[in-house]
Amino acid sequence: MEDSHTLYYAFGGILSALGQLALIIGCIVLVIKQKNIGTIIMLVASILSLLFMIASYAGNFIAGSYGTDLILTWSQIIAVVGPIPYILFAAGLLIHAIKYSSN
Repeated sequence: MEDSHTLYYAFGGILSALGQLALIIGCIVLVIKQKNIGTIIMLVASILSLLFMIASYAGNFIAGSYGTDLILTWSQIIAVVGPIPYILFAAGLLIHAIKYSSN
């Protein structure tokens, strides 16, 4: 029964990674077509988001072998640092939207 739970989390992680890869590809296309500070920030943020997701999974896996205290500490770190790429992406989108709408 526990294996089925692991499969659901693994499948969800794979879907999330595929979505983030699609976002990175979209941002790369956007940077190629309209290179400005907003699109560059969006690209950097989308890459950071993928890296943070990988670090979150890897950190949980590693912390799990050291006990619950480290898992709790790692979860707190991820809860604080994890939203940074999304804030950066939103800022880049806002900058790009302002620049695009002023043309």
